Amino acid sequence: MEHSLALILVQLNFGLFLAGFAFALAKNFNLNILLVGLIYLAPLLPFGLTPENQDRFLIVSYFNTVFGAIELVIFVLTVRPADITFDRPYLMQLFGHTLPIAAALIGLSYYARGMQIPVGGGELTVSLGLFVLGSVLRIVAVAQIGRVAFKFDIAFRDNQALKTDQLYSWVRHPSYVAMLIVILAYAVNTHSWGAGILGMVTAWAGFQYRIHHEERALALQYGKEYARFRERTGMWFPRWFSDGS
Repeated sequence: MEHSLALILVQLNFGLFLAGFAFALAKNFNLNILLVGLIYLAPLLPFGLTPENQDRFLIVSYFNTVFGAIELVIFVLTVRPADITFDRPYLMQLFGHTLPIAAALIGLSYYARGMQIPVGGGELTVSLGLFVLGSVLRIVAVAQIGRVAFKFDIAFRDNQALKTDQLYSWVRHPSYVAMLIVILAYAVNTHSWGAGILGMVTAWAGFQYRIHHEERALALQYGKEYARFRERTGMWFPRWFSDGS
């Protein structure tokens, strides 16, 4: 691909996401959506593109545009003004859950943007396959649990029932599994074992922090019903794999 065309595509993705970000804020202005938008906007900045790094730079551009748009739609539809409490539990989730995942996404993106090794066909196939799989699973998992149950804070809204069927009959946290698959696609694009593993471990730690507190709250809310659900489903993998949970 010619360098001039690559630059146009990078700039176009940046402009499209920026417009979508502005629209999301106009529809539902709150800190959660602002943070989500900035996380995916940061790697879209159209600076530093060279003929040597344009392959991976373009992949980063498309990944952040597409998955960032998915996340914006999810948060616009699910976040309520009352969710933004700035109390201790909210801040704990912000620093323990959100920031490690943000660091992983932005760090992996910028590492890949600077990588000058061309993308091989097999590497591209694996990266794109993981990205599509994770993105689709993320959308399905959030759609299945519904707007009432999916939220940033760990709290329970009126008429919220424990979700135990569909994807949730296989694993307890399919939306987190899906997002970790997407982050694995980012890791593959770095072409670096060290950067990829560091990014994955950082993101996994953020999810584990969330899961630890979320499952404690679910156990208190649903008691024996949640205990039975936990016994028959895995945390990250179906029970026919051993995930130690």
